Amino acid sequence: VGDREPTFRGFNRALNAERPVGSLMKPLVYLAALEYSDSYTMASLLDDTELVYRDEHQKDWRPQNYDRQFHGYMTMYEALLKSRNIPAVRTALDVGLDKVRKVAVAMGASSDISSYPSMALGATSMSPLEVASIYQSFATNGFNSPLRSVRAVLDRDNRPLERYAVDISSDVDPRNVTIINSGLVDVTRYGTAKRLSENLSIQVAGKTGTSDDLRDSWFAGFSADVVAVVWTGFDDNRPTTLTGSSGAMKVWQAIMKDVAHRPYQVVESESLDRAWVSADDGLLSQQGCENAIELLFIAGTRPQAFSDNTRDCDLDENDVDDSNWFLDLFR
Repeated sequence: VGDREPTFRGFNRALNAERPVGSLMKPLVYLAALEYSDSYTMASLLDDTELVYRDEHQKDWRPQNYDRQFHGYMTMYEALLKSRNIPAVRTALDVGLDKVRKVAVAMGASSDISSYPSMALGATSMSPLEVASIYQSFATNGFNSPLRSVRAVLDRDNRPLERYAVDISSDVDPRNVTIINSGLVDVTRYGTAKRLSENLSIQVAGKTGTSDDLRDSWFAGFSADVVAVVWTGFDDNRPTTLTGSSGAMKVWQAIMKDVAHRPYQVVESESLDRAWVSADDGLLSQQGCENAIELLFIAGTRPQAFSDNTRDCDLDENDVDDSNWFLDLFR
């Protein structure tokens, strides 16, 4: 739908309007980071302190968080949930902007995406269709298939004159996509899109996006049967006064209420482990401990040490795993 009037035959914004995508890029940044499993997991601590990026060919760049505040170190999981800008930029610079670009293209972005530091914050422009291609790849655990509106051409007797093959490719580790998807589910439960869990009857996954000066409001997400992307903004690029959650997400919610019927469930495998970690330091914790969060890890990559916070918390007997350090003290 390219206009607020569905039958409008003029400029089709869904196909042709290319706008900065804001924080819709952050899942791609963290997906690229997870490719380096020795260095990054969802429990990795990321730096959310002031950043000055210097380049001899341009003036210094000082990216800001939406709230204009810095919160020190936080896990990748929390940075995704709260859509923090500085950790995303630092991560992109660390893993390499070309690496982020490569992952974005593999997930459905066009090949001419620019490799600038601001790319991590969605300064690059895309059409809603291009964003839909990327988030369809998330919904299918990393398998990218170009979006088409025509699958076959039939004659008057419904005999096929021409068919269009479905081209499917996968150049990312589906385990890492599953881990990111688990985070995108929690974005809609506890993060910037948490109102969706209150207003929709099924579980969904998704991400808000807001460009500079509130000029573009985005939401992209999926259930088990529907992928949808919404952009709201003005053609003359004036501010909307809307964030991704206060604008596009509300439209997305209204659409999904009518068309989505199957809840999205994270598809886990034997090569993935779940573990409780402390949001304070990213080390192992236990269910029931303060600030404990349950995260997905590729087998063998979860933290090995326990958080000091875990040793100080009171645990119910049912919350303690037989293999944890606490019970080992009594064996």
